[in-house]
Amino acid sequence: MIHFGNDRGNFSSVVNRGDLVLRHLLLENWDASWETLPYPPAQGDFAVYTIDDLERGINYAVKNYYNAEREAIGYYVRTADDKMTATTKYFDFPGFHGRSIGEGITISEITFPVDKGLSAEVTQANETVYNYNITREFDHHNVTQPIKRMLSTTLRFKLHSVRSHESSRKATCLRVEGSVEFVDLDNSGQVLVDLDTRSSRIKCKDMNLPLSDWQLENTSEDIGASVIALCVLSLVLTTTTMVFAAYAFWRTKQFMKNHYQTYFGVVDKDETDLPASEYFRFLKFWDIIVIISDILTIFGTRWIVSKTRQSELELELLDSYTVWLGVGCVLAWLSLLRFFKFHNKFHLLFSTLYKAFWDVIAYLICVGVLFVGFWVCGYVVMGPYHVKFQTPEAAAETLFAVVNGDEIYATLAIIESDKSGGDWVWWFSRFYLGAYVAIFTIVVINLLIALFMSAYDSIKTYNNDRPDERELGPLEEALRRVLIEDCEGRNLRSSIYDLMNGSTHLTQEVNSVIAELSKIVHVSKSKKDVLLKPRNLKEFMKDEEHKMKKLKCGFLSCSFVSFLGDDQ
Repeated sequence: MIHFGNDRGNFSSVVNRGDLVLRHLLLENWDASWETLPYPPAQGDFAVYTIDDLERGINYAVKNYYNAEREAIGYYVRTADDKMTATTKYFDFPGFHGRSIGEGITISEITFPVDKGLSAEVTQANETVYNYNITREFDHHNVTQPIKRMLSTTLRFKLHSVRSHESSRKATCLRVEGSVEFVDLDNSGQVLVDLDTRSSRIKCKDMNLPLSDWQLENTSEDIGASVIALCVLSLVLTTTTMVFAAYAFWRTKQFMKNHYQTYFGVVDKDETDLPASEYFRFLKFWDIIVIISDILTIFGTRWIVSKTRQSELELELLDSYTVWLGVGCVLAWLSLLRFFKFHNKFHLLFSTLYKAFWDVIAYLICVGVLFVGFWVCGYVVMGPYHVKFQTPEAAAETLFAVVNGDEIYATLAIIESDKSGGDWVWWFSRFYLGAYVAIFTIVVINLLIALFMSAYDSIKTYNNDRPDERELGPLEEALRRVLIEDCEGRNLRSSIYDLMNGSTHLTQEVNSVIAELSKIVHVSKSKKDVLLKPRNLKEFMKDEEHKMKKLKCGFLSCSFVSFLGDDQ
């Protein structure tokens, strides 16, 4: 994973540095200050506002694209298929400078190769220098007043490039597809300028260059094949375990259907089976994690082993497989924690999570409803005037950050209340953020901590109890306390036996106690076989009348549990 991460990082650097080069090459007045991500943003949008600036920006992009091979420091070349085309979208409406059209706004779009406005000049050094004028293109297509009516102009282009790797003496050959966009869809006068590129690694022989292609140099295909083999083995074993668990569930269900009332001595005729929670013991959470981890790891590693040399390598493709491998890696390491059960202290984390899980889920559902209310309210009211609430996604991210106490002052300070229609939004933001911080930081977080602390205390008490008392419910615990306190010097099992086999002339209250007690106590002929048995599989398996039977299995010693009744 680390080697693959290094290779992916190297390729990402190659692609992203090339994108920055093209921004400096094709976007007029672009500088390094636009490449950083300060917060709050130190600059506004990269845009142009006058006709001359827009025309000059388009001409600059086209001219430098055709001169890139000569002027750029990096190796850029235009092959026979590499060209640039322009798509311009513009509007008309009645009364626009006396234009005669029907009602409403009409939108038109034209696409053309940038050749009519392109001119070339050969220098004394026998080099071709290109120049460009966008107005000649519009004149050729009979588009009048194009800049005034323009909604967007997109310049789409293709280039090829070569990047060298000093350490391996290999090269990464790239096909770069991109577009320079000048966008003002609402015709406000602010034309946003942006560049978008998509780089693909291709074989250098496709560019007629006798160079060795860079692959995933540090990622071993042999290790990848070994990972796949081990994951397949793990997947088969884990799937087999789940199949046997499903079979054991089915056999247990059948047995309980036929013998539950006889075995447990049930008083209530409607009680015919174990609680549903007991059957969840057959569902192993860890097995599900292992299966998901193996599938994701096999899916990602298979591409590394068999596809990297054949396929065109794109950053988006690498990123997608990195995500699958990353999630598979996390789940694989997470599954190792199940082996920490050898000591209670090591298993404390997951024991606490298990204990508090459903309480936390119910609590978070209630908190989620409250969060949605604050989220929608903040986006609707402050979105136009606050950079951290401009979109629903940004508003949600801001509220998550504020819960932890991050940047509360900055969130309050950077609201652009001078653009709003009065002081309403400014005052609202103060009360809104104050109420949100008070509710979520002081109340919600502390109550959530209290839930985990309660679960933690329960687990500590559980670990401090004797093993034979850990699975007892409230009734069993109360019974133990009463019998121990009232029957000093007597054996607990003998006391239970005497109570269950006492005189028939008992009061109604005592008979009611015995009826309830019969649900959790099984009394056999011998006083030694009095079993205090809660309604769960663990106690059922401990019953001495259903011991494991050991058999010889060749050179192995096998143990089987009998789920069959005496009549079978």
